[in-house]
Amino acid sequence: MVIGIPVINQVFSYPQSILNPLLKILILIIFGIATYYYYRAYKRFGGNLKKISWALMWGGVAGCIAAGFRLLGDYWTEFKWIESIGGLIFAVVSVFVAYLVYTKLEEIAEAFGLAGEK
Repeated sequence: MVIGIPVINQVFSYPQSILNPLLKILILIIFGIATYYYYRAYKRFGGNLKKISWALMWGGVAGCIAAGFRLLGDYWTEFKWIESIGGLIFAVVSVFVAYLVYTKLEEIAEAFGLAGEK
């Protein structure tokens, strides 16, 4: 029991609350929207921005897969492991994107004479 008020307990109860599936669906939608905009950036820009948006787009796809199977895992437990795989891929892609952003934006800053102190 979270708090002594029964309505509050139902809202915050993992198996009973409507918030549980709604929040999982919201996360999936947000990942989908972000992936769409990364794809548009990939198509629109070239050079380093294209490389960065390509990696971000695939990170978004991995996030969508993880979020989708997180939702499905509540109903079909045999798919629960795919959530972990998608989350792992998302984490690895995030590290790769962070490296790309660091190296490519540093090159852009140096080209314009904006490189900061190291």
